[in-house]
Amino acid sequence: MQKILKRAIFAVVCAIAFTVLFAAFALRAGDGAAEPLATQVQKAAAPKYVFSQFQGRLALYERGGAMPVEIYDVYLSSLPPEEQERVTAGIPAQTDEEILKIIEDYTS
Repeated sequence: MQKILKRAIFAVVCAIAFTVLFAAFALRAGDGAAEPLATQVQKAAAPKYVFSQFQGRLALYERGGAMPVEIYDVYLSSLPPEEQERVTAGIPAQTDEEILKIIEDYTS
């Protein structure tokens, strides 16, 4: 009888230890996965391109770029003050369609 009781206690202790270890690994794996996911969400939310100004003209920058990808013959001084502020603050663009729309808005 004692032998059966010892085996039962041993089985319960092993099951508890296994459950605790499994939970610890699951939580640790979940923490590691959450950080890259948050980073991915931030990158997805950040615009791929930004319209701003370069030497007083409308310019297109890639995200994080120091120099413009393209500079347009649109002088900020020719724009209304609110548009000048908008360009100076940066106009985000994610897709080619958005870029074309913004270029059309400012060049036509």
